[in-house]
Amino acid sequence: MTSNVEFNDLREYLELVRREDRIQEYEGVDWDLEMGAITELQCGVENNPLLMFDKIKGYAPGYRVISNVVNTPRRVALALGLPHQVSKVEMVKALRAKLKAITAPVAPVEVASGPVMENVLTGKDVDIFKFPVPKWHERDGGRYIGTGSMVIMRDPDDGCINLGCYRVQAFERNVATVHIVDRRHGALIRRKYWERGQRVPVAVVVGQDPLLWYASTMAVPWGTSEYGYAGALRNRPIETVKGITTGLPIPATAEIVLEGEIVLPDGESRVEGPMGEWAGYFAGDALPEPIFEVKSIMHRNNPILFGAPVNIGAHDLYNGACIIGSALVWEKLDTQVPGIQGLWISAEARSGIMIIVSIKQMYSGHAKQVALAATSGNDRLNRWVIIVDEDIDPSNIGEVLWALGTRCDPAVAIDVMDGCVGMRSDPLLSPEKRTRGEITSSKALVYACKPYHWKDEFPPTLRSSDELLQRVRAKFGL
Repeated sequence: MTSNVEFNDLREYLELVRREDRIQEYEGVDWDLEMGAITELQCGVENNPLLMFDKIKGYAPGYRVISNVVNTPRRVALALGLPHQVSKVEMVKALRAKLKAITAPVAPVEVASGPVMENVLTGKDVDIFKFPVPKWHERDGGRYIGTGSMVIMRDPDDGCINLGCYRVQAFERNVATVHIVDRRHGALIRRKYWERGQRVPVAVVVGQDPLLWYASTMAVPWGTSEYGYAGALRNRPIETVKGITTGLPIPATAEIVLEGEIVLPDGESRVEGPMGEWAGYFAGDALPEPIFEVKSIMHRNNPILFGAPVNIGAHDLYNGACIIGSALVWEKLDTQVPGIQGLWISAEARSGIMIIVSIKQMYSGHAKQVALAATSGNDRLNRWVIIVDEDIDPSNIGEVLWALGTRCDPAVAIDVMDGCVGMRSDPLLSPEKRTRGEITSSKALVYACKPYHWKDEFPPTLRSSDELLQRVRAKFGL
C-alpha cells in the first residue's frame, strides 16, 4: 500500500522530515571539507539524521547546505510517498505498485512567477560562489555545486525536456563544468547541438524537492520528460517558470538555478575532477571538459543547496538508489521469468554492483535463468548476481551470507562471464585496459540456493515456524 506525497517543494519536505524523522543542524562549519567529513561520519550511524548547515564560514546566515537528504529507508519513503514502517523489500514492492499505477505522464504547467524568481542575477552580478559551494572530499579536484543537482535540457529535434542528475564543478564566478557520461540522455542531446555547431542551453538546479530529483535519476524512456513522470508520481503537475536566459522550464519552487550554455567541444575547457565516485574511489579520470558559461542565476531568499556526495558508511543507503533500482530491475524480471519472491540491490556493495534475488525454485536451471535475466540489459556493472531461496530476505545481508556459506558450492554454483560492458570509473579497470580503451568487466552469477535436484532432501533449517513465533510474540509482547 502506497502513501501520498505530502509536500510541494524542498522546504515542505524538510518540515515533513522535522515532524516524522530528524534534522541535525550545524553552525560555523567550513565549506572546505568539514561539511563532507560530518556527512561521512553520519553515514556510519544507524538511522542517521538529515543534515543542515547554516552560518557557514565566510557566508551570511541563511545560505544553507543540506546533505543526507534521502539516505535512510524512512526518508526515502517520505520522499516517494511510500509506507515506512515496513521491511526494505516491502518498500520496494510498494514502489513497484506506485510505478505500475502510472498510466500516463502528468504534463507540467507554466506559471508566471514563483519563489525561485525572488532573486535574479545577471551580468557582473552572476557569481556561483555567492553560495557556500562545498569541497566534499580531500582528493576532490575542486568545489562541487552540483551533486544533488538536476540538469535541464531541451532536445533540439522534438523539443522534449530532459532532466538528468549530473555533477557540476564550480571554477570561477561564471564558469563551471557539467560532467555527463556518454550513455546518458543528456549526452545524446548535447551531441545534437554540437553536430549543428551550436552551444548547448542548460539550466542547473541545485536545490529542488527530492521527488523531482528522484525522477531526474530514473531511467525514464527516451522521449518522456521527467517532469511528466514526477507529476504522475505526485498526482499533480509540476509548476514551472520560463528561464530568463534559456527559456527552459524551471521548477517554480527551486532553490537555486544556474542558466547558461555549454560551449562547443573545441571551445574553452577546464580539467574536471577528480571527484569521489559512486564505487567509493577516485577511479575516474580528470579530463578537460567544455565549460558551462553561467549567464544568469535565480534563487530564493535564504537559499538551500542540495548536497548528495558519495560516501562510504555502514548505514549509507546511497541516497535511496538501491530502493529505486530494485523496483525497476524486479519489474523487468517479472516479465521474463517466474517465481521471483524478492529483489534487493545492495547499497553496501555500491551502485548496482550486487543484485540479490530470492526465488521459489520451480524447475531445473531456474536459478541460472533468473541470474542471466537480472544481469542483462542494465547499464550498471552488475558484477555480482546472487540467487537465494524464498526463505532468505535479500535485503538482510546476514541471511544472504548464511545462504552463501551453507548453500553455495563454489565448485559448481558460480559462473563467471568476461568481456561484459564496463565503466571507465570502475576501480577494477586496470591501467592497461584503460590505456587501450578496453572498457569491459566480468560478472559472477552465484547460486546460493539449495541444489534444485535434491532440494527436498536438503537438511531442514533450525528456524522456528512462523506460527510458533507469532504465538510467542503475542504471549510475551515481543
